[in-house]
Amino acid sequence: MSALALLLTLAAMGNDEGLNFAGGVIMVTSIVSVIGLMVFCMVHILRERQPTEQHHAPLDNDTHDQ
Repeated sequence: MSALALLLTLAAMGNDEGLNFAGGVIMVTSIVSVIGLMVFCMVHILRERQPTEQHHAPLDNDTHDQ
């Protein structure tokens, strides 16, 4: 919602100051895409009920410390 307000503010400033309409559309699209991907990834990870085997390191690693 705030990206739309920013776009409208920049459009009202005129051609000499700020973005033109196409630049505003690209900016809003990129911000929405990044936030959407972040929300998708967070929901996908946090909704998982039981951690699978790929989330944990094997317990029999030999680190050769001693």
